[in-house]
Amino acid sequence: MNRRSIVLAGIVAVLATTALWHGPLGAGDRFAKRAETIARRTLDYYELPMIQAHMQRDPLTRRIILSGPADEFQRQELVRILNEIPGVLDVRWDAGSLPQEPRRAR
Repeated sequence: MNRRSIVLAGIVAVLATTALWHGPLGAGDRFAKRAETIARRTLDYYELPMIQAHMQRDPLTRRIILSGPADEFQRQELVRILNEIPGVLDVRWDAGSLPQEPRRAR
């Protein structure tokens, strides 16, 4: 085999492994469920049942999206605390659940 064939075979093997890992073998789904479970337990520990935590999917970005009523302190601290979940890259609040500034009359 020449060098080009070996590189091409390696690329195909990596793509096939990735497809199996995120597809039929379900590692992406298991990771998302595990992260959501840890986030839910954390929210329950801090007695915040009205706040929801969901893993962003399509594509799986390792980002937790939070939604629900919380004051500014809770928002900042939950982002900090949930960023500590293993494998989570980012925590953000859903734009629809952020408090809106009042509109000023013109």
